[in-house]
Amino acid sequence: MNVVGLGDAGCRIADCFSQYPEYKIFKINVDIEGKGCYTVPVLETAEEYENHSYPKIRPFLKGLKGDTLFIIGGSGKISCASLRILENIKRLPISILYIQPDIDMLDKTQKMQEKVVRNVLQEYSRSGVFEKVCLVSNAALANIVGGAPVIGYHEALNEALVPSLHMINFFLNTKPVAGSIPKPKNTHRIYTVGLFDTEKNEEKMFFSLDNSRHKCYIYGVNEEKLKTDKKLMNKIKKQIESKKEENVDISYAIYPTDYEHDIGYVIDRTPHIQNKI
Repeated sequence: MNVVGLGDAGCRIADCFSQYPEYKIFKINVDIEGKGCYTVPVLETAEEYENHSYPKIRPFLKGLKGDTLFIIGGSGKISCASLRILENIKRLPISILYIQPDIDMLDKTQKMQEKVVRNVLQEYSRSGVFEKVCLVSNAALANIVGGAPVIGYHEALNEALVPSLHMINFFLNTKPVAGSIPKPKNTHRIYTVGLFDTEKNEEKMFFSLDNSRHKCYIYGVNEEKLKTDKKLMNKIKKQIESKKEENVDISYAIYPTDYEHDIGYVIDRTPHIQNKI
């Protein structure tokens, strides 16, 4: 899979994905150098980033083939370059990973920009221009990890985010021993993910979706435990039954792992634009 990071947030997360050999990394930012990097000039306004021509961006992205994850945070002015850059790879299946900054730390102009970028990317995804958009909130991640130091703040958040996304990608491309991760409905292109504590039956979502319509609970269980624990299936059935709510479809998938401890994740989908600030 190609991973394309735009701006500071996108590039930091793309760097985290580089620890896995399954991903080919590309980074686009101001004052960036090195292999797989494209340098953007420093521009004064969001409108300038939106309207800039980005010479040589097409040759830079020409080698991309197959599924592509485009990562963008909504706080930087460079985020307004997203559509202009994505035009150059519209032939590919593109998924968006959108990182919502801590809204309380933004000024009025930044808040308006963040909402515009987030809503435009959701609208394009819902219309089918992009395959899907995954929404992630930095504030939610900070709560999940229990806070982070000022120096290394984003790195701490990304250490929770990227391994989770990687494992979910792995499970999506692996056959479960029970249940399944259903192919999402054509209208369910907006989603988020989260951690699922299989012992406590608790979930911690990376973004709080309004009007959820489908949740899938992913169990990663030690293979030996799957072979020997006669009570496990009944426990999982009870947990899934407890998750049922009106207008929300529930599914589950169980995968064998060689980890000592069980791991769990949630995929939460909706057809509705998320407008919250």
